[in-house]
Amino acid sequence: MKAQDFQALVEQLGDLSQVQREALVEALTATGSGEEVVALIETRFAAAPACGHCGATDFKPWGSASGLKRYMCRACERTFNALTGTPLAGLRLREKWLDYARALVDGVSLRKAAARTNIHLETSFRWRHRFLAVAKDKKAAAVTGIVEADETFILKSAKGSRNLVGRAPRKRGGKAKKPGLSTDEHDAILIVRDRHGETTDAMLADLSAETIGAHLKPVVAKDAVLVTDGNRAYEAFAAETGITQMALVASQGERTVGCYHIQNVQRLPEPLQELDGPLQGRRLEVPAELPRLAPHDRA
Repeated sequence: MKAQDFQALVEQLGDLSQVQREALVEALTATGSGEEVVALIETRFAAAPACGHCGATDFKPWGSASGLKRYMCRACERTFNALTGTPLAGLRLREKWLDYARALVDGVSLRKAAARTNIHLETSFRWRHRFLAVAKDKKAAAVTGIVEADETFILKSAKGSRNLVGRAPRKRGGKAKKPGLSTDEHDAILIVRDRHGETTDAMLADLSAETIGAHLKPVVAKDAVLVTDGNRAYEAFAAETGITQMALVASQGERTVGCYHIQNVQRLPEPLQELDGPLQGRRLEVPAELPRLAPHDRA
């Protein structure tokens, strides 16, 4: 971490509540892997405490169980802990979560991840889905400054489906029947990323200006500079919202104009093409993979 970034972090410590300070101390002083996981869970909960059942913030302490503090919600009168309502609720062997998360980041297969953390293959399969479900929810609420936006297309996958209709099963990916890109045979993913690394994505039902604009409007700041390709849908969105747009038309040789380009969002899907091998054994969920595979941005 750079010195100025560390200084800014230190200055923000004064804004923490007493509960958040205690949770931070627990996270920093944890020694065992199990304790470290619990401390991280409690720290995250302390940052935005709410009932895992109804979302209410009015609750009281209610003892502890399985190493985690429990609470009683005054609104729905149900007990909960920091994991209630999350994809990790009910998972055991917390002391192995961090090692498994590292295996997930390394992109190893299910069997290798299971061997590395000494868990059963079925447990590895279940954990991978749960861990990726957590990552899938980690999207930026807003993007600011120079914002890049582009769509990427991945051939639709029905791996593991027992009710495949409309086509014969493909072997190892296969190819689309129709030329070009469309939402008939491809999953269209809109990727939006600013130069601070804040990223969000969305599966597009179609490629209309209305659909793309509906996903961009809640997250793109009014004073942002939206950098896109020549898709007219972005032009329509910019005209409607008054946001400044920089359109780069590759067919006209426009790939970069000064500091403006869309290379960061175009590079994000690249590792997805290599996932069929490392992540064998489950259907690919594209948006869930993006936070894990994000490369370093180019200025």
